[in-house]
Amino acid sequence: MNPLKKHLTSILSDAGSFRRKIIASAALSTLVFIVHLVTRIVSTIVLTRILTPDVFGVFAVVMIFIYIFEQFSDIGVRPLILTKEGDLDEGFLRSCWTAQILRGLVICILCCCVAVGIKLGQGAGWFPAESSYNVAVLPFAIACISLSSIITGFASTSRFIYERDMNFRLISIENLIRAVLSLTITISLALWLRSIWALVFAFLIGAVIQVIFSFALYSGPKMRLNWDRTNLKLIVDRGKWIAGQSGLTAILLVADRFVLGFAMSASTFGFYYVARQIVDLVEMFLGSVHAQMGLQVFTELQKNDDVGVWRRRYYRYRLLFDGLSMLGAGGLMTFAPTLVGIVYDDRYADIAPIIQILAVGMVLVGPGLLREAFVAERRLKEMTKLSLVRAVTIWGGLLTAVFGFKSITAGLVVIALHRTPEITILLIKGRREGWVSLLHEIRLLPLVPVGAVIGWGLAAAMAGFM
Repeated sequence: MNPLKKHLTSILSDAGSFRRKIIASAALSTLVFIVHLVTRIVSTIVLTRILTPDVFGVFAVVMIFIYIFEQFSDIGVRPLILTKEGDLDEGFLRSCWTAQILRGLVICILCCCVAVGIKLGQGAGWFPAESSYNVAVLPFAIACISLSSIITGFASTSRFIYERDMNFRLISIENLIRAVLSLTITISLALWLRSIWALVFAFLIGAVIQVIFSFALYSGPKMRLNWDRTNLKLIVDRGKWIAGQSGLTAILLVADRFVLGFAMSASTFGFYYVARQIVDLVEMFLGSVHAQMGLQVFTELQKNDDVGVWRRRYYRYRLLFDGLSMLGAGGLMTFAPTLVGIVYDDRYADIAPIIQILAVGMVLVGPGLLREAFVAERRLKEMTKLSLVRAVTIWGGLLTAVFGFKSITAGLVVIALHRTPEITILLIKGRREGWVSLLHEIRLLPLVPVGAVIGWGLAAAMAGFM
């Protein structure tokens, strides 16, 4: 039997359809990841030879603001639909669609205000001369890319019905098609424009494609504006905690781009941006698998009153995530210089040490999955507080490292390990619930040196052919 299939089969002992859906979901997620991996590698190889490092640095700053506003206004349409009790009615789905559209308009307006503020700040000399924030094209790119929020707001909510029913076949097909189209469009625009506008326009076109697919591929009620008070009240009441948690998540996830983008030149920040993408490859796969079925798995686990059974199934679910993240962390620590030499040209050689430092943080991927157990119980207030702890940790650590000790390297270490306090609290909470076993938390740590040996072996083998 396929190891992945065997692993997932043992997660739940409940019969039948739910287990089959989990297995199918993991298999489809793996396929989608492989395609995404191939397209990202091809895209990275091609784009880094067409575009200069500073383009990636400026684009990383562009994405900061739209991401922040999207997260702070995240009313949680997807989790609300996935976890709503009882059957879904057409009115509720249309109310969610209405809320999406309003949210998109607000995000666009806020991004345009930021663009104007940065333009005025550049004229007033607020930013260091070499800072990524002092590049002339930055405010115009921010204003332009904000239009994507309005566009995606019109995407049909019918897609979430398929996710709720764990019917992932069509969703996976959509993701595969969009990945290939995105690669083709981005490379074509880069060859034509050879500037940041290639990335901006590709992002906007991707938003249009997302909306078209949401209506063309998924059957569901016809979307139209719905201002039903009961539905909107439910969205606001449940969404406020999701918005708070998402907003705090946004603050912590953009801390590196804010601080490093301010302290680094556009080119050096471009190195960090590309290195981040490499490290995120393993986490992207694990995140896509967990995002697609994690909430449903934990919701199902909560139905069992036997804590011992819950804990056993939880750690079976964790095996895939812990194993790959530990091996990936060790492998990147030793294989990064060889990988960079193969994938990039000489201009990007400084990426390797950044990758090696960031890879250390991958060992925290598995323990972080416990958050979903609390979300499944709708303990969103507790998770919002945890997000606050994480935000304070990364912002305080980064500001101290970069501006206090004036060390970019120390800042990278903070980025890699900033989840440590949050996960410590999460494990303590999980221990009190009877969900966490400390022995199970450390049992796969030896895979880190195993991964390092594998990475060293691959590097040595490839050195013989180069």
